[in-house]
Amino acid sequence: MAKKVTFTLSAEVVGEATSGLLLGEFNNWDYNDGISLKKQKDGSMTATTSLETGKRYEYRYLLNDGRWVNDHSAEHYVHISGFHVENCVINVAEDAKKAAATEKKIITAATEKPVAAPKKSTPAKEKAPASKAVAPAKKNAVKAKPSAPKTNN
Repeated sequence: MAKKVTFTLSAEVVGEATSGLLLGEFNNWDYNDGISLKKQKDGSMTATTSLETGKRYEYRYLLNDGRWVNDHSAEHYVHISGFHVENCVINVAEDAKKAAATEKKIITAATEKPVAAPKKSTPAKEKAPASKAVAPAKKNAVKAKPSAPKTNN
């Protein structure tokens, strides 16, 4: 999910520069894909872009006077030894309300038990009362006589 993030470079850092670019991992540090900074009435510069939530990005500003500058209000910085500079770092978090709602949905889905479809009701069968009486023997019933075992002679 993407989230709009506004970057602001203070007037003190901007100095005499009249324009600049926001460059970072989100645009592969490509000058041609740089995000233009807009000069504000107070002398600061801003740029807004959409970044994926849950990710960490390094970035810096390139001003039209040739200076690479950092955001003094960055979350933190990481030293890049090969270039002897520090890049600004931003961690793009999900909106707290959306994250809580998503977490609630996940927990609810994991804890809910599937509901079985209601069974069709069938009328209960009446059971005959239990009795110890034996059914009377049928007339003309032939009783089987046990036969003698056959032997092979």
